Amino acid sequence: MKFSITNLKISLLLIVVLIPFSLSHSLVNGEYNVGTKSFRWTDSSRIDPYYSGYRIVNVQVWYPVDVSENNNNCKRSGYYNNIESVWKELPGWSEEDQMLVLNIKTNGLINAPISDQKISFPLLIFSPTLGGNTSLYTYYAEALAQLGFVVAGVNHLYESEFVLNEESKLFISDLSFHDSLKLLEIPSQITAEEYRRVKGVRQKVLAEDMIFTLNKLAEVNSQEFKNKMDLNRVGVWGHSIGGAAAIYASILDDRFKAVIDIDGTPPTLALDGIEVPFMFIEDLPDYKNHDGYMKQYIRRNEFCKNVKGDAYRVLISGADHNSFLDINYYGAESEPDKQEALSVINETLKYITLFFNIYLNKENLDIEELNTNKLEVVKF
Repeated sequence: MKFSITNLKISLLLIVVLIPFSLSHSLVNGEYNVGTKSFRWTDSSRIDPYYSGYRIVNVQVWYPVDVSENNNNCKRSGYYNNIESVWKELPGWSEEDQMLVLNIKTNGLINAPISDQKISFPLLIFSPTLGGNTSLYTYYAEALAQLGFVVAGVNHLYESEFVLNEESKLFISDLSFHDSLKLLEIPSQITAEEYRRVKGVRQKVLAEDMIFTLNKLAEVNSQEFKNKMDLNRVGVWGHSIGGAAAIYASILDDRFKAVIDIDGTPPTLALDGIEVPFMFIEDLPDYKNHDGYMKQYIRRNEFCKNVKGDAYRVLISGADHNSFLDINYYGAESEPDKQEALSVINETLKYITLFFNIYLNKENLDIEELNTNKLEVVKF
């Protein structure tokens, strides 16, 4: 599903009046502070098959930092990376929007030294929803860093809201590939199977962006992170098309040891299964009384059954496709709405953490099956 900053604007503008002061995180009680670094990289080995030109990624990394007075002088990162310099050129953004996101406080300490408490930390590479931005998942990234993970969020050329190249040239999203595909009628102009296959062309591009990011992080691991990123314990995850790309990345590169897909349709290439542990995290629709939801439920169950490693589905009541963005928490119009948004986000974070602790940290934990009106957890 395509993310819309224009729709997001409505709720953001409403709370400018309701909540004029700074918002702040309410994170888990991890043992670390949070550091952050940002990178702009161009992959000169790949030409985009649809838009032409070299692929560009912007990567923000969140990582564990020791709780120390030595870090007190580090500047805190903004919530929406680079927004001050580009918001006027982004479709749908107003000065009120820009001021609001500037008032969201983060815990990220820019360029603080990575923690020395452990020899290494597992690495998680993340891809956002179509037209979205990794900044909209800062809550998860900071919480995971507090718990001892390194998280690298990837903004992709054209599929993400915007990227900047090394010379600070702005490239805003261009979703013409996806929009042209959506104009085709199913099944008269294209079959559902062919639609998913063609969609996979872009999912592969994003997957290759994630692999390129992993390669670049390996190059800077020594200088930027004191070799603390464990390149033998790498997970990959994403939301919507980013989740599909995460699956695709695990097929293309066996360095990815575990995969989480947040409500993204798996690529056709993966329908026969993937080799590593897998988790779906989704909303919980009334699939028992809705034919369309039931078809999706069965299709995703079949995908999980074909996974060669362990596989799980976590379906969360009260969520929809965009409920997994943390801006729903920061942009809530009332305290009940804020708590409802936080509930979905924290349930999602709980299972992300549990899954990666089991399969990257080899912790002796279990993901229990559940079936309530609030939460459904299925093991395969």
